[in-house]
Amino acid sequence: MTADRIYQVTIAATPEETWAALTDPDRVRNYYFDTAVRTTWEVGSPIDYVGDDGEVAMTGVVTSYDPPRSFAHTFIATWSETPDDQGSLTWTVEPHDEGTVVTLVHAGGSGAETADGSQELVDGLKAYLEGAAT
Repeated sequence: MTADRIYQVTIAATPEETWAALTDPDRVRNYYFDTAVRTTWEVGSPIDYVGDDGEVAMTGVVTSYDPPRSFAHTFIATWSETPDDQGSLTWTVEPHDEGTVVTLVHAGGSGAETADGSQELVDGLKAYLEGAAT
């Protein structure tokens, strides 16, 4: 396991738009490695990020949910043959000037692949919300 990794980005979007982009399955698909989030958002419930083919790329359990400010979940990578415990992810949304600051804390886990992936997520979220995503 590695030390916590913190990724932060300022986005030219409202906190409400940002929260929706983090929690609405149709919006998540636009930047989250072509997966949609599937969960009830109840603490203790499963959370899966599922591709169009039905394959679960990432799974976990919701550990906190405080809309529209933050949520957290455990993170088990399932994109390879053996599930890989990658710690947990905590997303926080905070108003800032005329936009939003999003912080992603990736606690635990290991490997450059997930570190790079976490950075890609915050960058992709920003691009999506600011209209730069394709």
